Amino acid sequence: MKFIRNLSIRNKLLLVSLIPLATLLYFLTADITDKLSKKQNILRVYNDVLEIEKISDIIHNLLEERGYSISYVASGGKEEKAELLVQRMETDKAIAALKQLLIEQKKNKKITSLTALADLRTGVNQLTADIDTMARSYSIMSILLIDDGNITYRNVQDPEIRNLVETHLYLLNAEGYLGQLRMRLHLALGNKGFRKGEFAEFARLKGKFENNIDRYYKNTTPEQLMAFNVLLNSPATVLTRRLIDSVINDPAVVSTLPVNQWRINATAYLNGLKELEDQSIINTRELTKEKQAAISKALISGVIIVLVVIIIIALLLFYVIRTIVNSLQVIKNAADRIALGETDLTVPMTSKDEIGDLAVSFNKLIQISKEYTVIADTIARGDYSPVILVRGKDDLLSQALVNMKNNLLKLSEENEIRTWLLTGTTQLNDILRGEKGVKDLAQQVINLLTSYLKAQVGAIYVVENDQLMLVGSYAFSHRKGNTNQVQIGEGLVGQAALEKKPIVFADVPDDYMKVNSGLGQITPRNIFVHPFLYDDNVKGVIEIGATREISDLDMQLLKIVSESIGIAFNSSQSRAQLKELLEETQRQAEELEAQQEELKQTNEELEEKTKLLERSEGELKAQQEELQQTNEELEEKANLLEEQKEKLELAKIDVETKARELEATSKYKSEFLANMSHELRTPLNSILILAQLLSENKNKSLSQKDIEFATNIHNSGTDLLNLINEILDLSKVEAGKIEIEIEEVPVSDLCHSLNQLFGEIARNKHIEFNINCKEAHFQSSLFTDKQRLEQILRNLLSNAFKFTDKEGTIDVTIDVQPPNASLRNGKLRGLPEVIVFSVTDSGIGIPESKQGIIFEAFQQADGSTKRKFGGTGLGLSISRELAGALGGEIHLVSEEGKGSTFTLYMPLKFDAAIVTKGEKSIEIRKPAAKKELPALPVIPAHVPTPHLDAEDDRYSIRDNDKTILIIEDDVSFSHVLLDIAREKGYKGIIAHQGNTGLSLARYYRPDAIILDMKLPVLDGSEVLRLLKNDPELRHIPVQIMSGYDRRKEGMELGAFDFIRKPLTHDAVQSAFDRIQDFMNRKLKKLLVVEDNPQQNKAIRELIGNGDIKSFAAYTGQEAYTMLQDERFDCIIIDLGLPDMSGFELMEKIKESEMLNKIPIIVYTGRDMNKDEARQLEKLANTVVLKTSNSKERLLDETALFLHRVESKLPKEKQQIIRKLHRTEEILKNKKVLLVDDDMRNIYSLSNVLEEEGMKCFVAENGRVALDVLNQQQDIDIVLMDIMMPEMDGYEATVAIRKMNAYNKLPIIALTAKAMKGDREKCLEAGMSDYVSKPVNIEQLLSLMRVWLYQ
Repeated sequence: MKFIRNLSIRNKLLLVSLIPLATLLYFLTADITDKLSKKQNILRVYNDVLEIEKISDIIHNLLEERGYSISYVASGGKEEKAELLVQRMETDKAIAALKQLLIEQKKNKKITSLTALADLRTGVNQLTADIDTMARSYSIMSILLIDDGNITYRNVQDPEIRNLVETHLYLLNAEGYLGQLRMRLHLALGNKGFRKGEFAEFARLKGKFENNIDRYYKNTTPEQLMAFNVLLNSPATVLTRRLIDSVINDPAVVSTLPVNQWRINATAYLNGLKELEDQSIINTRELTKEKQAAISKALISGVIIVLVVIIIIALLLFYVIRTIVNSLQVIKNAADRIALGETDLTVPMTSKDEIGDLAVSFNKLIQISKEYTVIADTIARGDYSPVILVRGKDDLLSQALVNMKNNLLKLSEENEIRTWLLTGTTQLNDILRGEKGVKDLAQQVINLLTSYLKAQVGAIYVVENDQLMLVGSYAFSHRKGNTNQVQIGEGLVGQAALEKKPIVFADVPDDYMKVNSGLGQITPRNIFVHPFLYDDNVKGVIEIGATREISDLDMQLLKIVSESIGIAFNSSQSRAQLKELLEETQRQAEELEAQQEELKQTNEELEEKTKLLERSEGELKAQQEELQQTNEELEEKANLLEEQKEKLELAKIDVETKARELEATSKYKSEFLANMSHELRTPLNSILILAQLLSENKNKSLSQKDIEFATNIHNSGTDLLNLINEILDLSKVEAGKIEIEIEEVPVSDLCHSLNQLFGEIARNKHIEFNINCKEAHFQSSLFTDKQRLEQILRNLLSNAFKFTDKEGTIDVTIDVQPPNASLRNGKLRGLPEVIVFSVTDSGIGIPESKQGIIFEAFQQADGSTKRKFGGTGLGLSISRELAGALGGEIHLVSEEGKGSTFTLYMPLKFDAAIVTKGEKSIEIRKPAAKKELPALPVIPAHVPTPHLDAEDDRYSIRDNDKTILIIEDDVSFSHVLLDIAREKGYKGIIAHQGNTGLSLARYYRPDAIILDMKLPVLDGSEVLRLLKNDPELRHIPVQIMSGYDRRKEGMELGAFDFIRKPLTHDAVQSAFDRIQDFMNRKLKKLLVVEDNPQQNKAIRELIGNGDIKSFAAYTGQEAYTMLQDERFDCIIIDLGLPDMSGFELMEKIKESEMLNKIPIIVYTGRDMNKDEARQLEKLANTVVLKTSNSKERLLDETALFLHRVESKLPKEKQQIIRKLHRTEEILKNKKVLLVDDDMRNIYSLSNVLEEEGMKCFVAENGRVALDVLNQQQDIDIVLMDIMMPEMDGYEATVAIRKMNAYNKLPIIALTAKAMKGDREKCLEAGMSDYVSKPVNIEQLLSLMRVWLYQ
């Protein structure tokens, strides 16, 4: 910069002139570079357009090839083979053209999107390709090619070309989606309908096709639009669109559409779109060429024009610089003289241009400067009176001086106003500080404001109880007829409070009010009313009167201070409230002190537990050091594992291939086992039922030998059933579908069970059998699956007895030991202790060469045809897998001719982390029920799919979990209840149908049930009735939540409580709390209100047991007092009491919010008229009349309302209740429909049911069953087989449920299939319950009695 400053003016002007020239040259260079870049970019775009054109050709040919391929594969290679080969050649030509183009353009780009084409064609040629997979593969290739086009589109920068390319891509996408639509509908037409999910895919493709067509329509050129409109109106396009719309509106129409008509018209539509694509590419290429030519022309003309302009500018600059420099030199000399103090000089004029004008202006400036100096000196002394002459609109200096004078004057006035406002605000804030009462605060505020505003009268009102109360005033006397209270909206004060806005009242009349003084009185002429607020709530109103006019400054001051006043009054009122709350808190603190004493005791207990935790922490530190050493060893092993990883990768590929083969094999095996299970169980069902009937010999017509034969037949059938179950067990184990139920297993019970099971066998075979259980070594209980453990031990002992001759020895040892170093499971080996079951026999032993195969399925040590010992060879295979599922393993030590020892090692407490699962899944279930869900059957498509992946907790229930069953058809509300149940610590199970809920209740035995009264399939009242009739379920408390007012019906049936929808969150929480409180109280309380002491005692002795505590009351008042002091769960009341009637006592109970939910049982012997009976219906839950069997009924009703577990009652009381219900009479004269295609089953079942007094009707399939139901409309129950010809059990049940007369008819499924999920599918289809074949007769009869109980 110093160098530039030192230059002469001539050189500076020359330098300045060179800058625009340099800039012009720079922009010329930049313009040339830009145009060359655009030209190169246009050339690149041209090449990209050619590439998109080739991609479009490939996509079109792929769409055609896909259509021919699908037809070829679908026809089994019989149709369109020649067309397919021709089309493949066209596709290959298009691909070759694209590759050639890329080579010419020197693009190092590979067409990776078409790598799958060769494999796909091979699959088509060999007819091994799946049609859906093949169609999806062609679609993926098209999508990848379109993505390549999109990448090219993003590289285009020219807006016009970019728009054309974008429009072309819309058209290309539309062609791709239309091709997929053609393919999807073509497949659906071939299949006579859409398969699962295909229609949704078809609708999605249609939406995307129309979306891209719409975008193309909106963005294309007029020429293209005209051609597109012609295509839209073509017959093929119109017909194609009409067919697509008809399928979308009614998917069923697919079965009626001709295949060829769709394909021909859709192909024509596609070809039309391809022609539009070709025309679009041609237009784009032409536009690109035009752009290139225009850029070249603009480049040449621009260079010539810029060079001519530069020469002209250079000449002009030279002349102008020379003239300016000479003129400025003259002015400079004059300026130098003025700088030396000369003011009387005149600058000479050497020209009449701007420099000459500059000389004139320079002379005027000298004169004006003298005048401005005098004026500025006067203003500086504070005198703003001088007049400044503005010589014109451009006289900025004069205007600036005028503005300066005015601004200084205005600033002086504003400072005075601001000082006045700040002073008033400060004085008021001083008053507002501190803790003052409302009245003191109000008086000080109004005194200050009135005096500060120089007003004559003032008042302040505060809101109390929705009224304005006068709490402070200044020189104020009451107005005519007014009081100190003002309503909101009343008068100016009330109106200001209502509107929350200030009000000014000018020209006040003379008689309005007077301001008095010792010398006289005067009327204020202006009234100003201003509300003050806090948080947008009016806290009060200030009213001020003055003889002068209220100014804006006054109103501004009140506006500023009103917020502070509102805050101060709110704080004052809050302090008063806080003072009251503080007093209340002090009272509560005294109560908390008493509770703190109790907490001190709890804290002492916690301190002891803390010491225990500290000791545990020390042990953990020692374990950490051991883990550190282990980690170092693991790091060394990690290096070795890395080397093995590469080998494993190669092995993994082989394993995956074999896994796919095994998966297909496993599927066929499962289907085979399911069908074989049905075929074996169906005849076996008849054998077992008829053999049992013969062995019972009810007609006394068989000899003892015949009975023995029948018994042997039944025993052999049972053995055959066990064999079938073993085969199914093995299939489940191999499929990895092992279910286990973890519970505490007493070792003593296990020993007793084994002794009972095998003691008699040992005596019969003269074998010494010893069980040595070392219970003293057990420091903790055994937690495992009892059933699976017993199954393993039974298999081991069965083998031991099979291979041990007479006079041999078998020893069972149960002990707790440190784990053996030979254990294969590292986690099991790392436990401090394991339980060991050892089975040692003195039998034939196992050769060492055979010890490796005996654990394989269907393998034995002696597998020859001359073998001495029978068996399937499944026992040890199943035992090994079950041991692994329980976290253990089995070891064998044997010597041929001397015997064998099988040792089972297991963790004392089951831990899923110990289990070596591999690819097998292990499901841990709560052991609530002894039944096992059968395995999955093959179900027709029309049956609704059960919710196997339920969103509730049914598959995560563990031992000791609290469970609650939610039977609610409203899905959303059921999940709300599930969330609340989980918050309360429950595991929740959801059922949306009545029959499903009843079945789940029997299976899971929940701790409580929430029931809606309006349910599909089975009404809520029926569900409740069946629950309370089942001895194993009637104790479960049932909370009804229903939108229907059926409280009395529900409570009479034995519900725990009833609340009506709609419900609040608090109501639902309260219901859960009541249930939880009831379940937590193991001891229930019963109040007996009876004035006769003997009767009172007899009732208490009848009902009393370990779970019930009975209290006696002999008068109504005594009973009511006890109800207020104690919490009772049920009340028994006699109507005849000495001090008040039973009706009066019940009315008092029902009037109390605390007592009106307690169930009331009226136990009386008096006769009642109609009015009394109606009154009892309202007040009592049930009435028991004193008759011959009244005590039995009273016991039954109290057990129902106290939710007592019938099985826990003394045996004699259980017999009383069961005798009262007379279950053996329920089946007599009832009509049952047997639906089964196997006449052997019908014969055997009808014999059993007819012996129970039932009338049997028979149907060989579902269709015949519907005919029987239409003819015999008084059928009471249906026993339904599943697998039948013409119409199976699922279809028949769905059809029956659609008949209004039979929507509640009990339907019990009888099936020989035993695969998982069968039960859920039956219930989803609408069946009431489920029994698997071979049928257990007692179980079936018991189930029928429950469903037929009235």
